[in-house]
Amino acid sequence: MRVLFDAYWWVEGQPSGRRVVDSLLRTWLTDWPEDELIAAVPARHVSRVRDLAGDPALTVVPLRLKPHGVSVMVEMGGLSGGVDVVLSQNYTPLRSSALRATFIHDLMFVERPEFFGRLERLYFAGMPWSARYAQLVLTSTAAEASRITRLRPRLASRVRPVGLTVPEPFREARAVDPQVGVAPQQFVLCVGRINIRKNLDRLINALMKKDVVRPDFPLVIVGEPDGMAVRGPKRDDPRIRFVGAVDDAGLKWLYEQCRVFVFPSLDEGFGLPVLEAALSGAAMALSDIPAFRELAPGAVFFEPTDEASIARAVGAIIRGPHGDRPVPIPAWSDVVALIRSTILDALAERACLDRRASPPAVAHRRPTPDEPTMRLGRGGSRSTWSGREET
Repeated sequence: MRVLFDAYWWVEGQPSGRRVVDSLLRTWLTDWPEDELIAAVPARHVSRVRDLAGDPALTVVPLRLKPHGVSVMVEMGGLSGGVDVVLSQNYTPLRSSALRATFIHDLMFVERPEFFGRLERLYFAGMPWSARYAQLVLTSTAAEASRITRLRPRLASRVRPVGLTVPEPFREARAVDPQVGVAPQQFVLCVGRINIRKNLDRLINALMKKDVVRPDFPLVIVGEPDGMAVRGPKRDDPRIRFVGAVDDAGLKWLYEQCRVFVFPSLDEGFGLPVLEAALSGAAMALSDIPAFRELAPGAVFFEPTDEASIARAVGAIIRGPHGDRPVPIPAWSDVVALIRSTILDALAERACLDRRASPPAVAHRRPTPDEPTMRLGRGGSRSTWSGREET
């Protein structure tokens, strides 16, 4: 199978997006060497991607248009000659003879536009419109598949949840204390991009009002500002530690050593920190939203708009042991195998439909000596029949 990948964000973009592209491509190259993979990246990143890949089996082709949505819709179709499938993110090529499979991370912006700034909404605007050209719409959870189906019913028959998982570098990292001034089991941890959707203001208010956090038992917030900002406390409040970005080794240490991991997001289509925390054995207090219920059904859940509910859930874990049910965490090999098999099923179905749509071939043969034949007379105006005479 020849696959053209949308690898636009492999070098630049949100850290989680870069990691998804990296893990997906590396795993596919390793697990399915018989497939031919072609990565489409911005022209300025071609040499960098070749260095990152380090695998001569990966073909890298340049994209010259921007932004990402325009490049995918207009340019990737022109690069898809001879490939079996185009696998893109969020946007779909408008023209291509290949099967078009688009991974849509979520349609949250349609349902909750207040969580996004003007430029973010502008980027997302054409995404559901272009999805009408996709034969497959892939997404990370059954919860998000349900939302896509509800908001865009015409896509319902094409939507398939295929999952995502923890990036391989995090899975393989060895935990190392990041030196952010906290002791093992003496802090609450929150991880994620810092924006209005992550609901950090309510989390901070809830934990401070109920004295859940103290200078010697702080809330540690890992992540960098992104999108619409939060107010937050004064940066010198010793009960709250904003530590910015942390590398994989340091992040794994924080997950392993926290008393409780809390994720108060108002909405998510997936939730990578939930799987990272589960892999690291952290006790979890999570927003009661569909994606988190799906990913970690054994966590303690709270109503994310209710500060008292947040404080109760976090406090309950701090006060005593909580027996979380194990969270199944797929390997990237499992995710890639499911994506690949979903694509192969769609290609087989497409081939079957093409055969049905083709007119049946007409078989021509010579008559046997025993069969009568019609001979046209001169000018085709008269005909005579000849054949074996009956006796």
